[in-house]
Amino acid sequence: MVVQLRPEWHRENPTERAMGKLSQIVAILCPGLSFIIVALSGCTAIQQQILAAARQPGERIETTPDRVWQELGCAKRERPFVRIETMEILPEMIKPGGRVNYRLVYAMCPYKPTEVVKSRVIRKMLFNGEQVARNVKDGFELKPGRWVVDSFFTLPRESPLGVYALEVGLETTNGCESRVLSQRPIGLTVSS
Repeated sequence: MVVQLRPEWHRENPTERAMGKLSQIVAILCPGLSFIIVALSGCTAIQQQILAAARQPGERIETTPDRVWQELGCAKRERPFVRIETMEILPEMIKPGGRVNYRLVYAMCPYKPTEVVKSRVIRKMLFNGEQVARNVKDGFELKPGRWVVDSFFTLPRESPLGVYALEVGLETTNGCESRVLSQRPIGLTVSS
């Protein structure tokens, strides 16, 4: 049985930004202390749950198009050029019926300076090599520069325990031709 994932997109909020900065400061000033605290308390999962709860669905720009153009050498690439740079799932371990945040960071070099590329986002959840959930979103706009996109989904309560893979792909269609722009899998563990 294939279940439809119902994602929500992210816009960063001030609480998330402050928590991220605070954890960076602690890591810089007291790297040993933060490691000891995490090791002794086993709070990595708790920290991930707090961070995921602070995020909201949506997208935000991280790097301007001009800077990405230089970093990626866009003038020498076939355009539009899109690359999924990172994917992150929080929390990495979750109970059946739990809410999961996944963050996708992509970079795009457009053909024209302000061009937006319409794409299809395809998300698949795999378990034991079999697709157990799927969601397709048409008309997703890929914008020039580097963008952070947050989405959420809830695992069904009847999800079996084990290791899952979330596969996210971006593709465009030009008439009859379909072109996969980028695709990347990431793991998720469901435990009791």
